[in-house]
Formats: sequence, C-alpha cells, structure tokens
Amino acid sequence: MPRKIEIHANQSAKELLKLGGDQVKVINRPPGVNFYSIDWPRSSLGTVQIRSGAHVVEIPSVLGVAGSDDPNFAEENIINWQIYAGISDQELMNHDEARQRFFAILQSLRNAGWVRAVRVSEPRLKGREALHYLQTRALVYSLDPDYVLSLKEWMSLEDRTTWSFYCDHAYLDISITRDPSRNDLAKPGAYFVEYSLRSENERWRAVVGPAKRVNWKAELPAALSAQQRLRALAEDELKKNHIPIDEAYRDPPVPRLGP
Repeated sequence: MPRKIEIHANQSAKELLKLGGDQVKVINRPPGVNFYSIDWPRSSLGTVQIRSGAHVVEIPSVLGVAGSDDPNFAEENIINWQIYAGISDQELMNHDEARQRFFAILQSLRNAGWVRAVRVSEPRLKGREALHYLQTRALVYSLDPDYVLSLKEWMSLEDRTTWSFYCDHAYLDISITRDPSRNDLAKPGAYFVEYSLRSENERWRAVVGPAKRVNWKAELPAALSAQQRLRALAEDELKKNHIPIDEAYRDPPVPRLGP
C-alpha cells in the first residue's frame, strides 16, 4: 500500500488511479457523481502531497482522502478533495506541542506559496482582530495564518475553527477540532484536522449557491456585488469602533467568465 499520494484540483481519475492503483476506491452515485477515496490504517498513516501549479506541500499523518467530480462539469475532473488527518502520528499529545505542530503546518503552506483567502462578504481583518471577530461577531471566519495563537487563545478555539488559503487556481480550507473530552491543559489532548481542497471554479460556484451553480458564470457578477456590499457595511461598522482594516489584503482573482 503506497504511503504517499499526490493530489491536485482538477486532477483526472486516470492520473489518480495511475498513482494510487488498487488502493483507490471508486464509487458512482446518482446523479452520476464519482467518488474516489484512499484510506490508511491508524498504525501506518499516509502522507498527501497537494500540488498547485509549481507549488507542492506535504500533509502528514493522514487517515484518509476523498475526492469527487460533478457530471455538470465533467471536463473539470475532480473538483473537491477532503483530507482527514491528525496533527502527528501520535493520537495523544501535549496541547502546546499540538499548537506548535499545527502552526508549523500552516507555515509550510505559506512557504509553498499559499496565501490567505477571506470570503468576499467578510471584513479584511488580521492577527488578533481576526480572532476576536470570529469569537464575538461571526459564526465562521478565516483566521490569519501569520498570527500564531498563544496557548490560551489556542485552548479557546471552537470546533472546526478554519484557516483559508489560495494558490494558483486552487483553494484550501483547514479546520481543526479538539476532542471535547480532553480539554484539560494538564493532560494530553487529541486533535483532528480536515483539509478541504477545491478548484477555482468550484470555489466561485459556491458563491452563487447550489440553486444557481449550473449557470454560475452568468450569476457570479451580481452575487459578487452583493457580497462586496456586505463587506463594505461590516468594515464601516468596524472602523467606527476603531478596529483596523487590513487595507493591504487583496482578494484572489475571479476566473474568466466569458465563453
């Protein structure tokens, strides 16, 4: 069984099967969606290499990886990937060690060319302001990967706290969850990390919503305008409260919408 597999957005099934061989399980479900998965035993965890253009980063301690396509966009091949992993091969570890290992993973992504991605509807905040916004004003918000949380801040995180990235026509969300029965700082904790890799087009289809995804290119300009207005309103309110906006942040490019 291969311990390492390379994936990327818009990867063809042919390429994946060539790399993974019999280890790849394929299931077809209505309405014609193909699901591809690879699992590793707890005793011999795998490694997933995520490629985006010329950039490659390794994800360690992987339990499984699963991808899917969409028959409406068959030419785009596999457009969604989910990677399920730990922070290390150890099931239990000191909470501060887990914090340091997790931020080392985020730094490896930054070193490989991935940059932060903030949803178009959300205010551009960084550092401690981003964390405070998530914990006091928002249900979901992408934290700043360049801001290393203190141990106290780390222990205050809710389940599925997320960091979002963009690199060369691909998007990656990283969410972390702590075993709620192991929150005692004096005892080892257990952590689960989920990586969600999407193609560029699939990310923007999510902006228009499931009901309009088939005609997403025609719908996207109006959806973007509405979301940009939401960001402007949120940032205006934050400015009134003397909370600095990250004016240097730039959104990832919108894909070409023409024929």
